[in-house]
Amino acid sequence: MSNPGPRWWLLTLISSGVVILLSAGCGGDGAPTSSTAPTLSAPTQAPSTLMSSGQDQRQAVEAAYTQFWPRSLAVPNSPEDTWRDAMAALAVDPQLSTTLEAMRRNKLVGVKPYGDVTTRINSVDVRGDQATVQDCQDGSRSGQADATTGDRKTVGSPRIPIHAQMVRDMADGRWKVSQLDYPGGPC
Repeated sequence: MSNPGPRWWLLTLISSGVVILLSAGCGGDGAPTSSTAPTLSAPTQAPSTLMSSGQDQRQAVEAAYTQFWPRSLAVPNSPEDTWRDAMAALAVDPQLSTTLEAMRRNKLVGVKPYGDVTTRINSVDVRGDQATVQDCQDGSRSGQADATTGDRKTVGSPRIPIHAQMVRDMADGRWKVSQLDYPGGPC
C-alpha cells in the first residue's frame, strides 16, 4: 500500500481517537519523556483527597494524561474483551467510546499502532474537578502498521497540537481524559 502522506495519517489518527503522542513542554518547562514500555496495569496515582496543593493537582493531571498514550498503544494488542476495562482506568466518555470504536475500526481493517510517542505539555489549567492540558506531541516514532505482518504503513508527525479535557472521576478520584481535540496549526 502506498503511503498517502502525513496529512492523511494525522486525519486518520484524529478521527480514530487513538493519536499516538506524549509529555514535557513545547517551549515549556520540562524535558520530553518517552513511553517505550507501556503497561496494562492500573495507573499509579494517589487519590485526589491526598493532594491538596495546585501543584499536586497539576502533577496528577499530567501523569494521568501522559499514561493515556502508552495505554492506547498497548491495549489493541490484548484481547478485545479487555479493552474497555483497560482504557476506562484512564478515560471517560466521550473519549473512552471514541477510542474503543477507533480500536475496533483499526482491527477490522487490519492495522495496529506501533512505536512510542513523547508528550510535550506546555500548559495545564486545573479548575476544581476539571482540567485542560495543551500538548505539542511528538509522534514521529509511531504510526500504524499492518496487524499481520507488522509492516509500517504510516509515520507520525513530530509536532501535533492537542488540547485535552480531563475530569476527576468521582467513582475513584482519579483524573481521566474526557475529550481530545486537535486544533491543527503549529505548536
